[in-house]
Amino acid sequence: MTEKDLDLILAAAERSGCQFHEMAGTALEAPYLAMASIARSGRLGPVVQVLAQKSYPYYEGRPQDEDGDGGLTLQVGVHAFRMIEHVAGTRIAEVAAFETRLGNPAEGNLKMAVSIAARLENGGVASVLANYLNQPGFGKWGNETLRIFGTRGFVEAVDGGARTRLVIGDRDLGALPDAGGSQSFLGLYLESLLGRGSMPFSLEEEVHPTRMIIKAREIARKSSAAVERSLCTENTHS
Repeated sequence: MTEKDLDLILAAAERSGCQFHEMAGTALEAPYLAMASIARSGRLGPVVQVLAQKSYPYYEGRPQDEDGDGGLTLQVGVHAFRMIEHVAGTRIAEVAAFETRLGNPAEGNLKMAVSIAARLENGGVASVLANYLNQPGFGKWGNETLRIFGTRGFVEAVDGGARTRLVIGDRDLGALPDAGGSQSFLGLYLESLLGRGSMPFSLEEEVHPTRMIIKAREIARKSSAAVERSLCTENTHS
């Protein structure tokens, strides 16, 4: 998937009159819906930094050819980017990314971990880590963390969303009382088709995390290629 591919999909949907949407319901799930409400309320002050983590297990069925399912950065990283943009409410402006195959038990090109640094449009910064290193002992398929830091406080969800915490100034407000609230992205879509409501994001806002994660993967691949060329040069001279 490239940005050109994404634009072709959007153009085809517009020409056909069909409504195109992604699986972009992250911000509507528990506890992220409550966190998004806090971020939008201004209680945290301007958002300065965001940390997002997505970790899933490795299993033998994961394609070693990342063109088969998008690979780690696209498939997993996009959810972290949605956390930053749709939950924290901070759009990503610029990215740098590094991937590694270290830890891949098979012979192939499957990346096992990626680290991404981002500059936000409001001048803030964000960090993303995604991997296929979650272990069965964790007890959940996804080991997720989201921390949103503002000038007046922070809100966080850790352990796959099982634990939340809100701190404003010198007050530790503890777990979010409405952390279990959620909305159905599909339900909102169906309601919008029937003219009974609207989607939570414009289409441009919905696909922007995808656009930026595509950029991140392209940057990571260029970085990996440069490292491999450097290693080849060193081996040739040694």
